[in-house]
Amino acid sequence: MNWIVMIIDALVSFVRRNPIFCLVVLILALGAPSLLAGIASAILYVILALVVAALIFGFVMRMKIRRLQRDMNDRFGGGFSDFGQPNPGGSARQRRQDEGDVKIYRRRDAAGKRVSEDVGDYVDFEEEKNTGRS
Repeated sequence: MNWIVMIIDALVSFVRRNPIFCLVVLILALGAPSLLAGIASAILYVILALVVAALIFGFVMRMKIRRLQRDMNDRFGGGFSDFGQPNPGGSARQRRQDEGDVKIYRRRDAAGKRVSEDVGDYVDFEEEKNTGRS
């Protein structure tokens, strides 16, 4: 029952804010009901067209977002599912190392040092403080 009172209050406030519009609608309803019916049907068709356009736009945007999501999964190794949650079965390339971790891999065919031990001389040196005088 409370919602009926709310609807009536909304209608009364609309009439108070737009008295000329409501007067024109009342005159059309009394004087030319077929004209009012044509105007009302045109307004309803416009509203229906807007609703259909909004539904089509929402559907197209949803399809574009899903396609973009698939492309990003393909591009970056598929480490995430469709819902943004980590995918434990993702590729090894997608599993990132923690920041700061360094791994060094040696090649098996590396023969050790490339320069022999007897090349070069050892130079002993001492650091001298520079006093700023030349």
